[in-house]
Amino acid sequence: MDIRILNTSYGNLLKKAAHVYDEQHQAIAQNVANSNTDNYQRVNTDFSFQLQSAVDNSGIKASRDKHIKHSNWKGENTLGNEKNPEGSVDLAREMTDLSANQIRHELVTRALSRYYSGLSTAIVGRNR
Repeated sequence: MDIRILNTSYGNLLKKAAHVYDEQHQAIAQNVANSNTDNYQRVNTDFSFQLQSAVDNSGIKASRDKHIKHSNWKGENTLGNEKNPEGSVDLAREMTDLSANQIRHELVTRALSRYYSGLSTAIVGRNR
């Protein structure tokens, strides 16, 4: 059975974002867990390259001139599993990154929930 309604560009982008934020959370947690380990090299936790790639490949376009164009968004670094040349773990930085990542993950989770709720309403014909 072909269910294209569940495979939209917007839905796929939200799922990819949730996955990227999960990976980022794991990388930050690894840094925090190893903060007291001698000679531990901090893992880069910036996964914005993956999100930018997902946005570029999504086919989602601005429908009005005043919409923010996704091509204006610039990620800072590339993939998140590279070692950071700065070296050791700054626990305050990691906790700040963890808080920001949690907020982004919650935003994406809420958007996915609304997306699936809308699909459910369209299929069933009423709100819960």
